[in-house]
Amino acid sequence: MVSEKSKIYGVDNVGQSAPTLTRTDSAIGRTVTVGASEIKSDFDRCYPWSDMHEVVDDSGNVFIRIPKFYSRITKNANGTYKHQLSGYRYEGFTTLFVDGKGNEIDYVLVGKYEASGTSAKAESKSGKTCLVNVTLPQMRTACKANGEGYQQYDFLIDAIIKELFLIEMATTNSQSIMYGYLNGNSAALQTGRTDGVKTASGSDTSNTDGKHACKYRGIENPWGNVWKWCDGITFSDEKVYICLDPTHYVSEDTNPPYIYMGDRPLDGNWIKGIDYFDKFPLLGYISSVSGGSNSTYYCDYSWSEGAVLFVGGGWYDGLGGGLWAWYGDVGAGYSGSDVGGRLCYKPL
Repeated sequence: MVSEKSKIYGVDNVGQSAPTLTRTDSAIGRTVTVGASEIKSDFDRCYPWSDMHEVVDDSGNVFIRIPKFYSRITKNANGTYKHQLSGYRYEGFTTLFVDGKGNEIDYVLVGKYEASGTSAKAESKSGKTCLVNVTLPQMRTACKANGEGYQQYDFLIDAIIKELFLIEMATTNSQSIMYGYLNGNSAALQTGRTDGVKTASGSDTSNTDGKHACKYRGIENPWGNVWKWCDGITFSDEKVYICLDPTHYVSEDTNPPYIYMGDRPLDGNWIKGIDYFDKFPLLGYISSVSGGSNSTYYCDYSWSEGAVLFVGGGWYDGLGGGLWAWYGDVGAGYSGSDVGGRLCYKPL
């Protein structure tokens, strides 16, 4: 009998014009039903989604624990990609669950809520005002103030959530599942608005109107409400640099352990293509923004020409926001009322 943890789940044709993807392997026949606000998913019984759960630390911060899984991304002859994941490390599979020193880690903790608290110490708690008007290094410091292993949201964690969503939902159009709090709003919501949603994914009241907070697998507002600073990635004009070690994150740094991975387009537009890096094939960045739209390819907008990154979209970004909305058009000293972050933890 095949154990649940050893099954492979996948999708194919990622990056084609139509955002709807083809399920592969043990994902074939699995369904997700998007209701008015709640989402019912066959993947509740599939690893690793089945093993994601809430964790509360000694300070009352609430996280979603994501257990380690292994992935393989294969490029097809037509330029699209096949994505697969499993709890077992098959040949050709590797993992995003690393500590930057070559060691695998068993899990990551992702803040259930967007960061609240102060620029001295960030929190992940319900019923709080989102921490905004902070720079990238200020948010990094505020998250690290919780102790060893604590950090802000980074490019590896972003990739983990994208893999989980992509394979479960079988689409690159995240807003076709949940619009998120993005449609013509005027201020950020307090945290905890999705606490009453009974399913692991869904929205407060409506998945479609853009006026309500959403959550994916318990993580509130993975897109929408406020942009989230994303650490561990730096740009120098078109060049993309990645650091895998949270203990060495430095803003706008291109020196080791930051590693040059490839190039990005310097135009801001709808994302058409994402290519994966030869040096770390589970991580990729935008390769083309010519010919995309809000309903084709990745269905989200990108901004370029800056040195650092925040992700997801803010309360007024409309269809330009979403899971693949990447804003790489500012420096590390930028701050705004629509830009915040998320407290995370890795067992380093």
